[in-house]
Amino acid sequence: MNGKQMACIVLLMFIGAMTYVVQMVHQRAVAAQVATEEAEMNAESMGGQAEAARDLLQHAQFKARELQRFLEAWTPQVTRLASRQEVESAIQANTRDKGVFVVSQRFEDKANSGIKMMPKSVMASMVVEDDFHKVMNWLGSMEQKVPLARVTSCRVSAAGTGRQIHVEVSMEVPLFDLSVNPLGTIEKNS
Repeated sequence: MNGKQMACIVLLMFIGAMTYVVQMVHQRAVAAQVATEEAEMNAESMGGQAEAARDLLQHAQFKARELQRFLEAWTPQVTRLASRQEVESAIQANTRDKGVFVVSQRFEDKANSGIKMMPKSVMASMVVEDDFHKVMNWLGSMEQKVPLARVTSCRVSAAGTGRQIHVEVSMEVPLFDLSVNPLGTIEKNS
């Protein structure tokens, strides 16, 4: 082999090596570009997930503040009517204040199984007979004096005179135990 052939072979080997190196660099550059695009897509999706999580957190904080305001507003009412005697005295005081004639009244306890925060209720059954406006005002003021009361039945009929009515009303007043955790989870003491 002469020098020219040897130079051609070396040059071809050099060109082949350069082509191989360029291909390897090109493949690595393409792989890096693909990885960069995937990372950008992942970053965008993570950004969207972070934004969704932030929105969810803000919504949960708003609901918690709303629930806290509700609890602060109703806690005095719940603690004021914590026993059967307190419920009876509140209903009887309202009846005395309005001057309504009570034909009969009955109070009894009712157990609420399965509701830890509201273990029992007081069932109040009353028969009232008086002027229409006095009885309706009494019933309306009952909502202000005992706001937790739920009227389970109310039957209104005519009484002896044209201005009087006969009302049979049954109410349920729940007695709450605010020391119970309604979620049933164990609270950590910090």
